[in-house]
Amino acid sequence: MTPTIHFILSVFLLVGIDIVHGFTTPVTTATHLTSSTLLQAKRNSNDDVVVALTSQLSSNNPLQQLSRRQIGELSFAAVGLTTSFLGTRENTPQEYGLWGVLPVGPYKRKKTIMETIVPDTIWTFDQKFGILNVQVPLRMTVIKLSGGGLFVYDPIAATPELLSYMKQLEKQHGPVKHIVLGSVAIEHKVYAGVFAQKFPGAQVWVQPGQYAFPQNLPIPLLGFPAGRTKVIPSNNEEAPADWKDFEFRTLGPLISKDGAFGETVFFHKPTSTLLVTDTVLEVTNEVPKIFDDDPRPLLFHARRTVTEVVEDTPEVRERGWRRVVLFGLFFTPGALKIKDVNTALAERRPDINSDFAGFYPWDWIGDGDIASFKALQGGLLVAPILQQLILNREPIEVLDFADEVAKWPIQRIIPAHLKNNLKRTGKDYRAAFTFLEAKGVPRGLPKPLDVDMKSLRDAEVGLLASGAVAKCPPLPGGDVSREEILKQTVYGCRADLCSPRSSP
Repeated sequence: MTPTIHFILSVFLLVGIDIVHGFTTPVTTATHLTSSTLLQAKRNSNDDVVVALTSQLSSNNPLQQLSRRQIGELSFAAVGLTTSFLGTRENTPQEYGLWGVLPVGPYKRKKTIMETIVPDTIWTFDQKFGILNVQVPLRMTVIKLSGGGLFVYDPIAATPELLSYMKQLEKQHGPVKHIVLGSVAIEHKVYAGVFAQKFPGAQVWVQPGQYAFPQNLPIPLLGFPAGRTKVIPSNNEEAPADWKDFEFRTLGPLISKDGAFGETVFFHKPTSTLLVTDTVLEVTNEVPKIFDDDPRPLLFHARRTVTEVVEDTPEVRERGWRRVVLFGLFFTPGALKIKDVNTALAERRPDINSDFAGFYPWDWIGDGDIASFKALQGGLLVAPILQQLILNREPIEVLDFADEVAKWPIQRIIPAHLKNNLKRTGKDYRAAFTFLEAKGVPRGLPKPLDVDMKSLRDAEVGLLASGAVAKCPPLPGGDVSREEILKQTVYGCRADLCSPRSSP
């Protein structure tokens, strides 16, 4: 593989790690800072960015603890992003003015699909999110509280269209009372602060372990509203009275050298519904409804070669969806034949598909994608990147968490990605984590093929060498005791927060 092609494909891997694991780049600091300051600037003028930044650095604010150098770096990032202020104007209900803070597909236009899951009680809202036409649903869930008002889990981009849906719900069921960010992953975090600013009466709750890199900032500079943002409590006894409808459990944060993974799941007792962000998903042939509005990402990936012309048919969309899922989960699926850079450039066909200037640097080999996709079906799946690079670093803690969640009488699971409204149980949820047991995944459950895991295993070698991830301890259920596994587990720390440890 040539360096140029390798770099292009590495974008898939690095951004995927950033999304799921929370590995970040220097732009992350600017992302969090400017999502709140640009929001204020949109209301008046560019000068308000400076005013907003100054107000956040007032003498009464804990941000005064930042060094002069840190403040200088943050100010530089903010001023740089204000040059695109005019681009924040929203000319249609589907446009998101702050799309440039995290410029990923579908960029400024973010269509929202609303779905009623339980009449008068649970609603979901899907938008597309991804890179290089690998776009998948990004989902927010809203639940009506038994005492009145609304509970929002994992906010998405606050477009005029989405806000109009929310106003309709508020009119019928009461105001938004609680906004919960159940993850540290950037694709959820980047939208939560802006969404929260739209509902000034709501209490905001964030997953423990929020951070930014290269500067680890206080919560107010991560885009969340000061004065009404708190960390999700550690148990039900400390939760607000409005949460009487819920049980909840927190995984992590599992802290590494450059990132963290953490998730808080909520079980809505009246409807037996589990809300999750990234811990599990389900792979099916069903093409999500969000693609009805714009199927171009599916048509782009449905081609077997750069010269193939495809028609927009249900079968073609399904093939495109299958490959989008494989790219999203593996970044470089095993059924790809990667071209050298000279060939890829020479074969560009913008007349067939103009996306990325007609660049299509791979061919699909036979029907290998069908076998790869089928291996992921048949139950709930933990994303391969989590399996290979993250959760296996602290298997005892993850399994303890899954065991606790599985005790709830779950009848429905709503994940933040892929298929919605899963008719699955606590037993199904726990089964998804059997990859962390020495005996392995039982026959009949989803298990990625070795050929598809190669890119992640290759990445693991480099991450281990750099110290970005720790060595895996032995898996439970074999010859090594629980106590010994815990002794061999490496627990990371950042500032005054460390990865939680299970008891022996």
